Amino acid sequence: MRGLAPESAPEVHPMTLSAGAQRQMGILLSQQPEAGPWLGVLAVTLQECADPTWDETATAAILAAENAPDAPLLAGGRVAVDPALAERWMRRLLVLAGEAGAEGFPLRVAASSGSLDPSMLIEAAINADADRLDAMARSLDLDPDALSAIASLAAMPLLHALRRRFASAVAPQWSAGICPICGGWPLLAEQRGLERARRLRCGRCASDWAQPGIRCPYCGVTGHEARAALVSEQDGEARKVETCAACLGYLKSVSTLRAWAGDEVALADLATVDLDLVALEREFTRPEPRMLVPGVRVIGR
Repeated sequence: MRGLAPESAPEVHPMTLSAGAQRQMGILLSQQPEAGPWLGVLAVTLQECADPTWDETATAAILAAENAPDAPLLAGGRVAVDPALAERWMRRLLVLAGEAGAEGFPLRVAASSGSLDPSMLIEAAINADADRLDAMARSLDLDPDALSAIASLAAMPLLHALRRRFASAVAPQWSAGICPICGGWPLLAEQRGLERARRLRCGRCASDWAQPGIRCPYCGVTGHEARAALVSEQDGEARKVETCAACLGYLKSVSTLRAWAGDEVALADLATVDLDLVALEREFTRPEPRMLVPGVRVIGR
């Protein structure tokens, strides 16, 4: 997590995570003990994603009456969030991040700041509005990278609830590179089941959708001339990096017998950091967060 260095991990209650997430969390803590504080903050966030209060909030979401066929479902939508819920979660997250990171004091100060608007921060994070997030960081006297990382976590409980609410409304033929619900880029690709069906997974709301492997999810280029893969001798096709010669983007791809639960996606990303290093060494990169246009409106009830 940029802008936060580990100090001490917040308390985690793993039984509120899915069985798969609990196993993955245990493996990560044993293999990357130095990441314990960050993993603790992430675990608390994933626990918050399962809080049914956010599902109640998602029922009040209203989608745009009309959108382009290639627009994510949330584009132009409106979500009414209980200000007390947003404030409780945002301030708790800032305190936890402050306890786990080297920039703890500024974060703890921000948690009690009267100028903090949790609903606006969550809205800016969902919309990936970098300019608004930078302006909020300046107003709170925080490092912009640190606030951006925290804001991404702050938006996850609402985004997961919205995914649970609207997953059934996704068009079966959706095959774009962006998430059909929140418009984010895929975090990883699953090669699912014995048939290795390719499913993209969103790191923001945990949605999954199909897309042909010969098409780059970022720039849309197709064909084997531009699309390739970095495959290790040890893991073969089970763990690989899909690359694009046109935009120099990359996407990690992992074999799994079953679909990951929503709280496993972010953990699977951390468990495959070695693949990121391989891609970065060869000068491939992940794209910057994609701004949602038109954006979601998050308003108080």
